[in-house]
Amino acid sequence: MKLDVFYSYACRDSYLTFAWLQQVQQQTPTLLSKWRPFAIQIDNAHEYWARNWETANSELRGFMAAEAARQQGAEAFQRFHAALEGAVHEQLRELGDQRTLLDVAQQVNLEVDRFQTAWRDPELVRKIHKSHQEAIRKFSVFGTPTLVFPNNRAYHVELTRIPPEANALETFHTIETLATKALSTAIALGQHRPLIKRFPGIC
Repeated sequence: MKLDVFYSYACRDSYLTFAWLQQVQQQTPTLLSKWRPFAIQIDNAHEYWARNWETANSELRGFMAAEAARQQGAEAFQRFHAALEGAVHEQLRELGDQRTLLDVAQQVNLEVDRFQTAWRDPELVRKIHKSHQEAIRKFSVFGTPTLVFPNNRAYHVELTRIPPEANALETFHTIETLATKALSTAIALGQHRPLIKRFPGIC
Protein backbone atom coordinates (compact mmCIF):
# COMPACT_ATOMS: atom_id res chain seq x y z
CA MET A 1 0.00 0.00 0.00
CA LYS A 2 1.15 3.53 -0.79
CA LEU A 3 0.43 6.18 1.82
CA ASP A 4 1.02 9.91 1.49
CA VAL A 5 1.61 11.73 4.77
CA PHE A 6 1.49 15.53 4.89
CA TYR A 7 3.71 16.58 7.76
CA SER A 8 5.52 19.44 9.47
CA TYR A 9 8.61 19.14 11.66
CA ALA A 10 7.08 21.97 13.71
CA CYS A 11 4.17 19.69 14.65
CA ARG A 12 4.60 17.19 17.48
CA ASP A 13 1.63 15.20 16.20
CA SER A 14 3.61 14.64 13.00
CA TYR A 15 6.43 13.17 15.06
CA LEU A 16 4.08 10.90 17.03
CA THR A 17 2.49 9.73 13.79
CA PHE A 18 5.91 9.10 12.27
CA ALA A 19 6.95 6.96 15.25
CA TRP A 20 3.66 5.06 15.13
CA LEU A 21 3.91 4.43 11.37
CA GLN A 22 7.40 3.04 11.87
CA GLN A 23 5.81 0.39 14.10
CA VAL A 24 3.16 -0.29 11.46
CA GLN A 25 5.79 -0.61 8.75
CA GLN A 26 7.69 -3.20 10.75
CA GLN A 27 4.53 -5.31 10.79
CA THR A 28 3.53 -4.47 7.20
CA PRO A 29 6.70 -4.21 5.09
CA THR A 30 4.65 -3.55 1.93
CA LEU A 31 3.49 -0.19 3.32
CA LEU A 32 5.27 2.62 1.45
CA SER A 33 4.98 6.03 3.10
CA LYS A 34 5.78 9.22 1.22
CA TRP A 35 6.32 12.21 3.51
CA ARG A 36 5.15 15.45 1.92
CA PRO A 37 5.59 18.95 3.38
CA PHE A 38 2.60 21.00 4.51
CA ALA A 39 3.28 24.35 6.19
CA ILE A 40 1.43 25.19 9.40
CA GLN A 41 3.39 28.27 10.52
CA ILE A 42 2.26 30.74 7.86
CA ASP A 43 1.48 34.24 9.11
CA ASN A 44 1.62 35.85 5.68
CA ALA A 45 1.49 33.43 2.75
CA HIS A 46 3.17 35.78 0.27
CA GLU A 47 6.06 36.46 2.63
CA TYR A 48 6.40 32.82 3.67
CA TRP A 49 6.79 31.50 0.14
CA ALA A 50 9.05 34.39 -0.92
CA ARG A 51 11.68 33.51 1.69
CA ASN A 52 15.09 32.04 0.96
CA TRP A 53 17.37 30.01 3.19
CA GLU A 54 18.64 33.06 5.07
CA THR A 55 15.17 34.46 5.82
CA ALA A 56 13.18 31.22 6.22
CA ASN A 57 11.62 30.40 9.57
CA SER A 58 12.49 27.16 11.37
CA GLU A 59 9.69 25.17 9.77
CA LEU A 60 10.60 26.15 6.23
CA ARG A 61 14.30 25.53 6.88
CA GLY A 62 13.44 22.04 8.06
CA PHE A 63 11.47 21.41 4.88
CA MET A 64 14.28 22.78 2.71
CA ALA A 65 16.85 20.60 4.45
CA ALA A 66 14.64 17.53 4.03
CA GLU A 67 14.14 18.20 0.33
CA ALA A 68 17.89 18.74 -0.05
CA ALA A 69 18.37 15.30 1.52
CA ARG A 70 15.76 13.84 -0.85
CA GLN A 71 17.97 14.90 -3.77
CA GLN A 72 20.40 12.21 -2.60
CA GLY A 73 17.74 9.53 -3.00
CA ALA A 74 14.64 8.17 -1.29
CA GLU A 75 16.64 6.19 1.28
CA ALA A 76 18.74 9.24 2.12
CA PHE A 77 15.56 11.20 2.74
CA GLN A 78 14.10 8.48 4.96
CA ARG A 79 17.27 8.37 7.07
CA PHE A 80 17.40 12.15 7.38
CA HIS A 81 13.69 12.45 8.11
CA ALA A 82 13.82 9.88 10.91
CA ALA A 83 16.91 11.44 12.46
CA LEU A 84 15.57 15.00 12.28
CA GLU A 85 12.26 14.00 13.86
CA GLY A 86 14.23 12.46 16.70
CA ALA A 87 16.59 15.41 17.05
CA VAL A 88 13.75 17.94 17.28
CA HIS A 89 11.17 16.03 19.30
CA GLU A 90 13.30 13.68 21.42
CA GLN A 91 16.54 15.59 21.90
CA LEU A 92 14.72 18.97 21.75
CA ARG A 93 17.22 20.51 19.36
CA GLU A 94 16.36 23.70 17.49
CA LEU A 95 14.81 22.86 14.11
CA GLY A 96 16.08 25.91 12.24
CA ASP A 97 19.62 25.81 13.60
CA GLN A 98 22.13 24.99 10.85
CA ARG A 99 24.19 23.02 13.38
CA THR A 100 21.22 20.74 14.06
CA LEU A 101 20.67 20.10 10.35
CA LEU A 102 24.35 19.51 9.61
CA ASP A 103 24.76 17.19 12.59
CA VAL A 104 21.77 15.14 11.43
CA ALA A 105 23.13 15.02 7.86
CA GLN A 106 26.48 13.75 9.14
CA GLN A 107 24.77 11.27 11.44
CA VAL A 108 22.93 9.62 8.53
CA ASN A 109 25.91 9.73 6.15
CA LEU A 110 24.68 12.26 3.62
CA GLU A 111 27.12 13.97 1.28
CA VAL A 112 27.25 17.02 3.52
CA ASP A 113 28.77 19.51 1.07
CA ARG A 114 26.21 18.58 -1.57
CA PHE A 115 23.45 18.74 1.04
CA GLN A 116 24.47 22.19 2.27
CA THR A 117 24.72 23.55 -1.26
CA ALA A 118 21.31 22.13 -2.22
CA TRP A 119 19.36 23.66 0.66
CA ARG A 120 19.99 27.13 -0.77
CA ASP A 121 18.40 26.23 -4.12
CA PRO A 122 15.22 28.38 -4.55
CA GLU A 123 13.66 25.49 -6.47
CA LEU A 124 13.23 23.68 -3.16
CA VAL A 125 10.82 26.33 -1.87
CA ARG A 126 8.81 26.01 -5.08
CA LYS A 127 8.56 22.24 -4.59
CA ILE A 128 7.48 22.66 -0.98
CA HIS A 129 4.90 25.27 -2.00
CA LYS A 130 3.59 22.93 -4.71
CA SER A 131 3.15 20.13 -2.17
CA HIS A 132 1.32 22.51 0.17
CA GLN A 133 -1.01 23.76 -2.57
CA GLU A 134 -1.77 20.26 -3.84
CA ALA A 135 -2.61 19.14 -0.31
CA ILE A 136 -5.26 21.85 -0.07
CA ARG A 137 -6.57 21.64 -3.62
CA LYS A 138 -6.68 17.88 -4.05
CA PHE A 139 -7.19 16.57 -0.52
CA SER A 140 -8.61 19.53 1.46
CA VAL A 141 -5.79 19.27 3.97
CA PHE A 142 -6.02 21.80 6.80
CA GLY A 143 -3.40 20.55 9.25
CA THR A 144 -0.72 18.01 10.02
CA PRO A 145 -0.38 15.16 10.01
CA THR A 146 -2.87 14.13 7.34
CA LEU A 147 -2.76 10.60 5.96
CA VAL A 148 -3.90 9.99 2.40
CA PHE A 149 -4.72 6.36 1.65
CA PRO A 150 -5.19 5.00 -1.90
CA ASN A 151 -8.21 6.39 -3.78
CA ASN A 152 -7.83 9.82 -2.12
CA ARG A 153 -9.05 8.70 1.29
CA ALA A 154 -7.65 11.42 3.56
CA TYR A 155 -7.73 11.66 7.33
CA HIS A 156 -6.23 14.12 9.82
CA VAL A 157 -4.71 12.38 12.83
CA GLU A 158 -4.14 13.76 16.33
CA LEU A 159 -2.32 11.45 18.73
CA THR A 160 -1.85 12.04 22.45
CA ARG A 161 1.06 9.61 22.47
CA ILE A 162 2.57 6.83 20.37
CA PRO A 163 0.21 3.82 20.39
CA PRO A 164 1.54 0.65 22.04
CA GLU A 165 3.30 -1.48 19.47
CA ALA A 166 0.76 -4.28 19.97
CA ASN A 167 -2.03 -1.90 18.90
CA ALA A 168 -0.18 -0.13 16.08
CA LEU A 169 -1.60 -2.12 13.18
CA GLU A 170 -5.14 -2.20 14.60
CA THR A 171 -5.02 1.59 14.95
CA PHE A 172 -3.87 1.90 11.35
CA HIS A 173 -6.76 -0.20 10.05
CA THR A 174 -9.23 1.77 12.19
CA ILE A 175 -8.06 5.06 10.69
CA GLU A 176 -8.14 3.62 7.17
CA THR A 177 -11.76 2.55 7.73
CA LEU A 178 -12.68 6.01 9.01
CA ALA A 179 -11.00 7.59 5.98
CA THR A 180 -13.11 5.40 3.70
CA LYS A 181 -16.29 6.47 5.50
CA ALA A 182 -15.30 10.14 5.27
CA LEU A 183 -14.80 9.85 1.52
CA SER A 184 -18.14 8.06 1.12
CA THR A 185 -19.82 10.89 3.03
CA ALA A 186 -18.20 13.47 0.78
CA ILE A 187 -19.41 11.65 -2.32
CA ALA A 188 -22.92 11.42 -0.89
CA LEU A 189 -22.84 15.19 -0.35
CA GLY A 190 -21.81 15.71 -3.96
CA GLN A 191 -18.28 16.82 -3.13
CA HIS A 192 -15.38 15.96 -5.39
CA ARG A 193 -12.77 16.08 -2.66
CA PRO A 194 -12.49 13.97 0.50
CA LEU A 195 -14.26 15.22 3.59
CA ILE A 196 -11.38 15.21 6.03
CA LYS A 197 -12.19 14.34 9.61
CA ARG A 198 -10.04 14.30 12.73
CA PHE A 199 -9.09 11.14 14.57
CA PRO A 200 -8.31 12.65 17.99
CA GLY A 201 -6.70 11.38 21.15
CA ILE A 202 -6.66 7.67 20.43
CA CYS A 203 -4.29 6.69 23.20
